[in-house]
Amino acid sequence: MSDVFDDTLKAAAASFFLLPGAEWITYRPRTGAARRIRAVVTRSEWIALPGVEGGSRPPFGVLVKNDATNGIDSATVDTGGDELDIAPNVGEPPKAFRPAEIMNHDAGLMFLKVQ
Repeated sequence: MSDVFDDTLKAAAASFFLLPGAEWITYRPRTGAARRIRAVVTRSEWIALPGVEGGSRPPFGVLVKNDATNGIDSATVDTGGDELDIAPNVGEPPKAFRPAEIMNHDAGLMFLKVQ
């Protein structure tokens, strides 16, 4: 049975990632094929830690479509095995990071904490 509210959220999410600010990342699930998806990535500055060379990177915020084909299905996220290839800073080559936690999701979007 279709839910009109959920259908509206899904339709809005589809056009959201066409806006400036969205970028391509690669989602590599523990099982299944890797695929490129659109995401909005929130990056934070490196934190200098005494005695730790290079400091420590705070988690990213990653907003993706909650969709098994064009995003990531919130019901299948594996925080112990999935990886996201994200450029640590804009213009840098991507590196592998793991989704640490689903911070929020609805029928259209999902917001992940990624480390």
